[in-house]
Amino acid sequence: MKHRLDLHGLTHKEAVEKTENMLIGASFDKAMEVEIITGKSKSMQDKIIKEVIDVYNFSYYIPAYNQGIIVVSENNL
Repeated sequence: MKHRLDLHGLTHKEAVEKTENMLIGASFDKAMEVEIITGKSKSMQDKIIKEVIDVYNFSYYIPAYNQGIIVVSENNL
């Protein structure tokens, strides 16, 4: 199932918390795909990748056609 999370207007701390909650909830779906909209903030992307995606061992990519999103798929645990 495809999910979308828009982080515009949030602090980095709020963005990390919302992302963590969304990914944990979505991870129960074996065919999960979460599109995280970060906008142009490279530092927010880096923080989310380091503090959530890498910690929970999710697969992700940042598409060349839109550098302002992170697409996250299954948890490899």
